[in-house]
Amino acid sequence: MIIRLAAILALFMMIVTGCTLESAPPATIVIPTLAQLPSLTPTSTFTVTPSPTLTPTATLTFTPTLTFTPSFTPTATATLTFTPSLTFTPTFTLTPSATFTPSRTPTATRTPTPRPTRTPLPSSTPIPPTITPTPDVAVITSFNSSQGNIVAGNTLVLNWTTTNADSARIDQLTPQGTLIQTYSIATNGQLPIVLQATQGRIVIFRLIAIRGGREVSQQISVGITCAISWFFGDNNAPQDATCPQAVGASAAGAFQPFERGLMIYVTANGLNRIFGLQNDGARYIAYVNGWDGVTLNPTPPPTNFFAPQQMFNWVYYNTNAPIGGWSQQLGWAVAAIDTGNRTIQYEQNNGRFYIDAPLGAVYRFSGGDSGTWTRIR
Repeated sequence: MIIRLAAILALFMMIVTGCTLESAPPATIVIPTLAQLPSLTPTSTFTVTPSPTLTPTATLTFTPTLTFTPSFTPTATATLTFTPSLTFTPTFTLTPSATFTPSRTPTATRTPTPRPTRTPLPSSTPIPPTITPTPDVAVITSFNSSQGNIVAGNTLVLNWTTTNADSARIDQLTPQGTLIQTYSIATNGQLPIVLQATQGRIVIFRLIAIRGGREVSQQISVGITCAISWFFGDNNAPQDATCPQAVGASAAGAFQPFERGLMIYVTANGLNRIFGLQNDGARYIAYVNGWDGVTLNPTPPPTNFFAPQQMFNWVYYNTNAPIGGWSQQLGWAVAAIDTGNRTIQYEQNNGRFYIDAPLGAVYRFSGGDSGTWTRIR
């Protein structure tokens, strides 16, 4: 600092000196004027004045250097505050897997829960009270048959036991519930029965035990199979059908459909009959074929229809339908005649029979040359 002040003073003196030499002419130079240099003592004042002025400047320059250090200190503090990111580790340690383990333990405690709730069901046993006999009610303890299915004509054995019964009986029923026969029996025993398919392919036996006028009953069903099969399949036979009387007979025949019915010609089984079936009332009637093989009624049918052909032409114009004329009941034919073979088969003991038709159709007739018909396939 002292060296700087000396340099400044030297420089200042040179400037003052130079200025004096250039501005004052030689004639007017006097020593007193130069003796007034002491009046320039403000030089020392000037020197003193900038010195304190420069001192704070140096101080201010030095101060930012010192203040930079504390500014760095919070930076270090911020670096330390980053350590809370380590708190993520405890957050991660609280994994759900640890809490999931206790959540599964209730399932273990829940498994015993259904068991206590189930145990009252067997312990309550509501069934035995209804089965256990009371002094006023009979109980059927067993009822069964020796066979679930039996060939017609064979013997079936029924077995039963009862308790607390005064009397008992067995009713034989059709599948529709119609009573066929009643058997008087002991309260315990066996009953052999020879079964025929005269009442159908399924028979129902109902055991009735009686005490004090009060009845309890139980029933079983037995299927009856036939030694001879139906030509259209046993599974297609009606439930009330008996067994076939004989194997189905097949021979030359004919078939023609009409607007409101159909006609079938059968020669099998020694027949020579034309069956006319009308939709109205599901009625049919049969006539012995009287066609001479030549004569035909020439009446033309309407467009898109067919005239009755061959023996059907003869019966159409020379006989009557079950009610009224054929033209009224059947209308016109809707297809040409089919002259394929026709098959016929009879049920045992009731006269009902079956005739087939094209495309697998089968018709059941109530019996005889007139009656009602149904299509079963």
